[in-house]
Amino acid sequence: MSTFLTILAAIIIFGVIILIHELGHFITARIFGVTVNEFAIGMGPVIYKKQGKNTLYSIRAVPMGGFCAMEAEDEESDSPGAFTNKKPWKRIIVLAAGAAMNIITVSYTHLRAHATG
Repeated sequence: MSTFLTILAAIIIFGVIILIHELGHFITARIFGVTVNEFAIGMGPVIYKKQGKNTLYSIRAVPMGGFCAMEAEDEESDSPGAFTNKKPWKRIIVLAAGAAMNIITVSYTHLRAHATG
């Protein structure tokens, strides 16, 4: 495989891992009623964005990481959808959900690889 294809494959695989991780945060935040202001894959300048009903979805230029920006993640707010206004156990689950999704994905991939020989 050429160097270009190897780099492209690595970026795609890394992007899928990031997507799965961030989806863990996003899904649990939504389940617990946390307002998600932006769901982004990548960092830096925005390449593509689409405003959903409550969330801005974006793809960014640098394929290193991503984020799920929640309402009042770093400050106080009176909003009922604010992250800081949720019970501690809900906040812990939202924060741990990204890593949990990675563990589930690795476990599933490992089992599938061994099931097919």
